[in-house]
Amino acid sequence: MLKGIYTAAAGMLTTNTAIDTLANNLANVNTVGFKANRLSYQTFPEMMLNKVENNEKTAIGSLVNGSQIYGSYVNFAPGGIQQTGNPLDLAIHGNGFFHVKTADGTSLYTRAGNFTMDSNGYLVTPGGEFVQGQSGNIQLNMADGPFTISENGTISAKGQNVNQIGLVEFQDKQTLQKLSDNLYQATSASVVSTDPPKSVIQQGALEQSNVNPISELVNNIQGMRLYEALQKNIHMHNDALGKTVNEVGRYR
Repeated sequence: MLKGIYTAAAGMLTTNTAIDTLANNLANVNTVGFKANRLSYQTFPEMMLNKVENNEKTAIGSLVNGSQIYGSYVNFAPGGIQQTGNPLDLAIHGNGFFHVKTADGTSLYTRAGNFTMDSNGYLVTPGGEFVQGQSGNIQLNMADGPFTISENGTISAKGQNVNQIGLVEFQDKQTLQKLSDNLYQATSASVVSTDPPKSVIQQGALEQSNVNPISELVNNIQGMRLYEALQKNIHMHNDALGKTVNEVGRYR
């Protein structure tokens, strides 16, 4: 009976985490370049059940004590491309990432190309990270505009090449650590691909979130119903346990 309570409680914890993940995806349905989070599950190790009779044990089967979160991963499927007409809005076709750096020089990566220019003319993310080019931070002079950015990231103005935005591709994107503000950080397991980049840049467009709001909403509703069912299951086991203690325990 207690095993039933523990199994249902484990399911509630797992379902609660899943609902939080789905809610976060839904909250970012309109976030530029956002990639949905996904969870993978596994059951707890099975327990062998035995029947004991005359000091002898006989195996009668196994029992699973619920599920748990095995891990999380990012769905890197591409989002839709939306035309904006803003020359500093850039979308990536392919598996590449924009390389950006924080003020302290930490390298980060992003798929969100909604860039702006700061007061010093540096091309930056909405969070202030510096977009990286061939020679480090990209600095532009507005007086030299308008700027055109080719598919390979070359920035041109008045017929002259100013800089080139570098795209970085990884052998396994799942090795990246997802941070806030649509940023990713390479880990010790991350390996930059040495093959020529296959990704291209589209100017005046942005990659949208790859979250399917209808699918996420349906899964969220199903998760809440499952949570309620497990909650009722615990109440049923608790009532049965109470009767066992208060009624069966008084039998003579």
